[in-house]
Parts: sequence; structure tokens; C-alpha cells
Amino acid sequence: MYRQVGIKFIVQGGEKHTVTGHSFVAESSYVGALDRESTRVVSCNTTSIVRTLSALKNAGLLRRARGTLLRRATDPWESHLGGIMNTLVPEPEIPSHQGPDAKSVDSELDVVTMAVKVPETLAHLHYWAVQLTRPAEKEEVLEAFRSSSRIALIRMADGLTAINTVKELMADLGRPHDNLYEVALWSDMLKVEGDELFYGYMVDNQAIVIPETIDAIRALVGQIRDPNESIARTNTALGIGTIAKALGHQ
Repeated sequence: MYRQVGIKFIVQGGEKHTVTGHSFVAESSYVGALDRESTRVVSCNTTSIVRTLSALKNAGLLRRARGTLLRRATDPWESHLGGIMNTLVPEPEIPSHQGPDAKSVDSELDVVTMAVKVPETLAHLHYWAVQLTRPAEKEEVLEAFRSSSRIALIRMADGLTAINTVKELMADLGRPHDNLYEVALWSDMLKVEGDELFYGYMVDNQAIVIPETIDAIRALVGQIRDPNESIARTNTALGIGTIAKALGHQ
């Protein structure tokens, strides 16, 4: 219908890549969406995967990545209607769909994902094992993650020891609906051993794609040609970047 009347459109990550022929994460595929008829803003988990792996790739550190996703069982506003209790539900296939979906944004990514539903509704939790292109130091890896404005480095040492504590911090920051737009990655959990990297992070599936959708609108209409300019404007409007300042570290 949108095509018939000549209206540009965006679909959510639950749709297939073939619906639009383009999958969107601002830091990775903004330019490819410029002036297009349509794009697909990928799912919350896929967005986090592309953000984090792209940061490593852009730093020349990424060889291959293998991730395990602990997925919340249902959305909070529907948890009284259904969901799982006192069990864990593994995805029936390996890889889970997030890895192939990330490749729809960047076909060069060597990524495999596994996923399991867990009995909670706050957010998703990811664990990643990455083979680097060479041995590296922890600080070099952290610098790679810092290069993305939409990855927030948090610390267990700051009392952010679980996903609920991160959501509470978002409330304290005055974020609407306690929104966490960034990938919240634990810097003091992160471990590097030679050319192997291990880390974990949190994904707020209600919020993470909001900035991506704003940037996708600008790209489709060609309002802003430079992805960095669009990302910066969106970040400023949503208060992205305030977590490090609130915690007193960069």
C-alpha cells in the first residue's frame, strides 16, 4: 500500500530483510539507506550486536564472534497474560536468528548466536566470546567500544551489578519510561586473554531502536546526508551520553 501511493516506510525487525532489501543500524548502514524507498530497523538484540561488533571491526580487532543471549520471556505490559515461570526455554536452532540478521546489516560479520528465554521481563543479557585479529590489551578494546556513542561502559564497581540496577539508574537520570537507548556494557567484567575477548552487556528492547528509527527517517528522506551529524543530533535530543557523566567516568 505504501509503495502504491509513493510513501516511504520503515518496518520493524520482526519483518524479513527481503521486505525492504535494506536493514538499518545507524552506525553501520546509514549511508546505504539514503533516499531509499524503505528500510528495516532491525531488532533490539540485532541492533546491539551490530553496534558492538562494528566498534571492534572499525578498530581492526574483529575476526569472529560467538554470542549467547539470555532473552526476556515477554514484554512487561504482557507478563500477566503469559510467559514462562520456573523454567528456561532454549531456542530450537543454532544459530538463533540474531546472528544471520546481523549479517543482513553487515555481510562481513562472522557471527554465530545462541539464545534462551529466561523468566524475567526487564531486559536482555548477552555474553560474547570474540576472537580478535591479534593479541590486544584491555584498554585498547575499551577504546574501541568508547568510539561508539551508543555503547555505554558501566561498572559492577558502581553498584550496577544486575539489569534491574541499570534500569533504576535510567529512572534516576530522568529518562522517559526508564529508557536505556545505549548498549550497557560492563567494562570491569570484560576480559582479554591474548587474542580472545570476553564481555557481557544489557539490552533494553523497548528503547534501543528508538534512536535508530529517528536516524532511519532522516536517511530515507535525505534530510541529513552525514550519518555522524544525524547520530549526534539524535543523541543530543535523547540525552544519550549522560550515563558516563552521571557515573563520574568516561
